[in-house]
Amino acid sequence: MMDGKTMKITLLALGFGVGLAAQTALACSPNPNPTLPQMPTGLDGKLPLTYPDLDPNYPYIPPVTSGACPTPARYGFQATMPALNDAETDRVYGTQNTSAPAWDAAKVYNTGDLVSSEGVTYKAKWWTQNEKPGQPWGAWEEQTALSGPQAWSSSKAYNGGDQATFDGRLYQAKWWTQNNQPGLAGSPWEDKGVAPIPKSRPPQFKVNVTRQNDGSLNITVPVGSYIYPVSYVYRATASCSATMTTEGERPASAIPPVIERWEVHIDGKTVATQQGPYLMPVPAVAPPPPPIIPRNADGSCSVAEGTIVGQFGSARGGDVIGWTTIAADKAAGHMLSVWLCNGDQCRPSTLLWKDRFGTQANQY
Repeated sequence: MMDGKTMKITLLALGFGVGLAAQTALACSPNPNPTLPQMPTGLDGKLPLTYPDLDPNYPYIPPVTSGACPTPARYGFQATMPALNDAETDRVYGTQNTSAPAWDAAKVYNTGDLVSSEGVTYKAKWWTQNEKPGQPWGAWEEQTALSGPQAWSSSKAYNGGDQATFDGRLYQAKWWTQNNQPGLAGSPWEDKGVAPIPKSRPPQFKVNVTRQNDGSLNITVPVGSYIYPVSYVYRATASCSATMTTEGERPASAIPPVIERWEVHIDGKTVATQQGPYLMPVPAVAPPPPPIIPRNADGSCSVAEGTIVGQFGSARGGDVIGWTTIAADKAAGHMLSVWLCNGDQCRPSTLLWKDRFGTQANQY
């Protein structure tokens, strides 16, 4: 049982503790959630919202400044923005996606069935299962409802007079052909000049944005890598010398897309337009000189004609990429998007709330 003096000391201690707790609770105030600005009008206002990448130096507890509570994470000064897929793009434009269902390795397909694979529509030429579309001489035939010449496909059969594009050039078939790449010596294709830009939706891509100290924006748009291996093969001739052939046909997956232009939008307004993106070729590597084939004591060749006496691996193709810098005055605004277009057929990125560069990581 406490006497009066002990009770008074206890009450004072409790009061001090409550006051200290209250003082501790009020030592900092929560950071306010930034106000979302008005969304852009038009198509940009229909894009899904993206935030900058998180600062890799967080989380850590920085010193409390101006009475604000420390934040466990914040956004850095870089952002990665994916492109919208076909279904998302259709919703932005208010159209319905009418593409064929995706190919399923486990499903049985009958003659005439339609599927989509890697953005291309195919029709089954006969009964098939677990045979991926796009293979030369396979069970699938590429379909297109697009106007004008389309990209050459190793799986498609072409009749004399049919046209196809390859490596930015327009080719016309001299006779029936399949799985014969245009542009090679002796191919059944005639080069008809520079290929027209197809009026089809560009492929998917991503956008990398870096905000500089002066407020300008460095923007790169990598579309994809289209590098494929080749081999320089040396074979013995009848005269005991070595002759070189290049082996390694470019697969359909390594044919780069042709893209007319790309645009940068700030708050729904176009602030920059660039041609491309274009293919940046891999550095050319010259093959080594042909090897010297030794002869036997009687002067005959030490290897039979056609024997491989040397081989050198290399690569061709390149990466499709675009880049630009938006000056600080043009970059002023809240929301950024990037659009790749062929004519009026465009594919957008997500919408970046660029005001959030360097701010605490509160999201809506």
